[in-house]
Amino acid sequence: MARRRVLLLSHIDYDAYHHADGSPFFAPDEYDVTFVADRRHVARLRTGPLPPEIGETIATRLKDDTAVSTLLEALARTAECDYVVALQERLLLPAARFREALGLPGPGVAQTLLLRDKIAMKRHFAAHGVRVPDHIEIREPRDASAHLARHGRIVIKPVDGSGSFDINVISDRQQLAALHRRGLRGPHRYEAEEFVDGRQFHIDSIVRAGTPLATSVSQYLDSHESFPLGGQIRSHTLDPGPERRRLTEFNAKVLSCLPRFDGVTHLEAFLDPDGEPVFCEIAGRPGGAGIVTTFQHAHGASLLLAGVLPQIGRPVPDPAPPGTVQRTAPGAAPRTQEVPSTGWSLIYPPALGRFQSYDSLPSAPWLLQLTTPLTPGDLVTASRRSTDVLATIAVSGVDSREVVAHLDGAQAEITATIVQDPIAGGAERFEPLTFASAGRDAYEVDPD
Repeated sequence: MARRRVLLLSHIDYDAYHHADGSPFFAPDEYDVTFVADRRHVARLRTGPLPPEIGETIATRLKDDTAVSTLLEALARTAECDYVVALQERLLLPAARFREALGLPGPGVAQTLLLRDKIAMKRHFAAHGVRVPDHIEIREPRDASAHLARHGRIVIKPVDGSGSFDINVISDRQQLAALHRRGLRGPHRYEAEEFVDGRQFHIDSIVRAGTPLATSVSQYLDSHESFPLGGQIRSHTLDPGPERRRLTEFNAKVLSCLPRFDGVTHLEAFLDPDGEPVFCEIAGRPGGAGIVTTFQHAHGASLLLAGVLPQIGRPVPDPAPPGTVQRTAPGAAPRTQEVPSTGWSLIYPPALGRFQSYDSLPSAPWLLQLTTPLTPGDLVTASRRSTDVLATIAVSGVDSREVVAHLDGAQAEITATIVQDPIAGGAERFEPLTFASAGRDAYEVDPD
């Protein structure tokens, strides 16, 4: 049988597309993969012989929308392809358009817009009885004046944003006027929505036909609208109780509005002061930061694999029952326990300058992931996206209290040195700065 040809648009190293036993998601006797990625990911793949399932590699700038569009237009004219796979937020719509242009199976533009376009998704879910923030589309900040007067506090953000890029919380007319004078950072469409007073959560699921098969409910502990020097964004899974049950039910209600969707979802939601859920936004891809790692630890299932399979015409498999642990003794029955508690943190640089080194790193059995994206000599500038980090960590624990203690303990054990060179040049130099906080960002996906 001829091998199926897969165009894989990848924002991560190819190593991530492997099962726990080391075998590839794309079996060599079944698939011929064209790996399209940034130059560094292609370079890492080419450090040795290519895996037998990789037929070709193409290096491009996947963060450059124009470069991606130009490449896909060229491939649509020349490439022979059976499937296209993408798991990163910015690549979902280009992949959907490519499928439709070539008549390929997989998520199309209409379905993808409901998981990508913040205006389209809110209209869709509101029409199905889901509570969403009052919102309007705007062309420039002053278009939100009436919305600010109505609600007193609003959020202005890109309709197709990711990585918490250019999120602006506006509390008065002076702030709105200042934003209007500065201008919005992106060239894309924007929306203004009421600010929801409450705690924010993310709910990550493996989904078949709009029904969640496995779900993790987590609470953000820090704001992820800005990324101050020395700051961090933390999250932990909820302990059993009414709040976790309420958000799990809300997640199921939201997903029921997508009856034809298979794959993975990352839902952002609030609990208002009365404890009622409010929709924020939803994405049809794996959550970022440490979510892939923590979900795998808790459920024994890969969000990456569950996101890939529907895009290559394969069904989403049933995960193991929550908390099920297989005994190693032959014939022994599985035992069931509560799903492990987990959490993650994105840690931001303490200063601007030249990165020198990660000086010390923690080591503990509960440390699930420690990743560092910086290399010696890298220029550290102000973080503009949630993924512009010094380090990412993921941990486990017996409950949320222990998870938070582990997050804070790991952060305190990591030290890094940044030399505060004047970025614009010049002779002045500063003493090295050490920071009690770092490891290689394995997935580089957005936390929201």
